[in-house]
Amino acid sequence: MIFRVTSKRSRLGFSSVLKTCLSNLAARGPDAKFTPLPKFSEVGKTVIPKIEEAGLGHYVHVTGQYYDHDASLTRNVVMKINEAVSSDEFHPELILDAALTDSEMKILTNLLVDSRNCRYISTGEIDSVGSEDWHHGYVMSPCFSIFNRNGVILKQHHKARELVQLYSRPGFPIQQKVWLKDVENVYVNLSPRPWTTQTLGVRTLSEQVTVLKFDKKLDVVSSEDDVDTVEPSHEELGEIMIKTEWVVKAAAQLVFVASKNRYKNNSIPLYVPRVVQADLNPWVAMRNSLWQNSMADKLQNVQDNYIP
Repeated sequence: MIFRVTSKRSRLGFSSVLKTCLSNLAARGPDAKFTPLPKFSEVGKTVIPKIEEAGLGHYVHVTGQYYDHDASLTRNVVMKINEAVSSDEFHPELILDAALTDSEMKILTNLLVDSRNCRYISTGEIDSVGSEDWHHGYVMSPCFSIFNRNGVILKQHHKARELVQLYSRPGFPIQQKVWLKDVENVYVNLSPRPWTTQTLGVRTLSEQVTVLKFDKKLDVVSSEDDVDTVEPSHEELGEIMIKTEWVVKAAAQLVFVASKNRYKNNSIPLYVPRVVQADLNPWVAMRNSLWQNSMADKLQNVQDNYIP
């Protein structure tokens, strides 16, 4: 089955088209078990009281993949975190975990911005799919950081912005320092079939540094017989795209941060496995095309609303 974007800039946007197509996957079909998250209309009124109770501090607003059959919804998680994010006291305090429409996301953003208790608001993404538990996330402000439920495991130094700090375990002393200006490339690796282990890393002229390594099981895997010669099925390629989307996005953000700190802002390459490349994986090709169309639509909206 081949899906095509029929217009130069699809007005449906990335989320609705992609989610509609993904509902055709065996693992995301009509009979698949899916635990829906609460709607904003059900829990939105609790946001302000919870922020008032949590008090002044640093709040994180992150989104996650939510491949429900309602294509208009996106998972939104709001947490308050400890200011000392590199300590073992990081444990986030949950404020909201719900499925929101785009208009509801704007309402939520305004609620956070208007609250006197939100001293800092960091935005980013978590690695959940649907309503499953999240394990990792990243934010881009006030500095790029990758974290898990216990603490920060990678952080761009807030003073020497060309420096990345890596923690062996959240809350423990710095394991390694990498000058961003020395980063030659960023890479994502997958273990051989069934592609369970994902690795995010950077290479400099002198070393290769593993930033993050974790397991994420695929829901759809073909027969184990002769796995070295069997081409990935259409369903497997779809699952690979879904399950690797967060780590690829995190790697792309790291490329952006590192490129800004190279001399003359020279960009650096991002290497990903073949099964995550658009020429082999039609789901990745479709996603990339829809991302580009979505960005073009946003740019066009800005231009349309511009008054000289």
